[in-house]
Amino acid sequence: MATCLDLNACQTDKMYNVICNFSIGYNEYVCNPQTTCMRADGKYDCCGKNIVDCVIDASSLHVPTIQPTISSSDIPCNQQCQPEYRIDKCHWYESKQINTSCNDENDNYCCSQQRADCCRTNITDVYIVIGCITGIMILYAFYKYVIAYSAKVMPSPPTTTLPPEKYQIVVPI
Repeated sequence: MATCLDLNACQTDKMYNVICNFSIGYNEYVCNPQTTCMRADGKYDCCGKNIVDCVIDASSLHVPTIQPTISSSDIPCNQQCQPEYRIDKCHWYESKQINTSCNDENDNYCCSQQRADCCRTNITDVYIVIGCITGIMILYAFYKYVIAYSAKVMPSPPTTTLPPEKYQIVVPI
């Protein structure tokens, strides 16, 4: 059997054809890079006596981040673009793209002839704002409708009646 394990480092307790990339509930497990290796056929071998030695919690592995090679502050705008192609502000529904940006006098500019290269429209924000405005208008119309058609019927005030003695018929003598 062909194995990828270093036989000098792993004298005893070898496991072959180990399944170490799995999840149980919310916990995700991956192969422990210190005790496992992948063979040429894609299966894993482990230097351990049980599966606990072969797996590690996936959240404990730190994924390296890629650092940018150059930042926008390193490129002066007068070297990158002409002043008429500088865009410094985007609208409220747009986000600024930083891949074509430069820095000049402590201001961050975007250098492009096309606005779409500098300012990307965030359509989700537009939908949220339009939905909120529409919702407010519907609630206002519903409120007005309820107020207009559910007015209370008020009884008319009682009419004043004269006391009964004023209504007595006078009999002539």
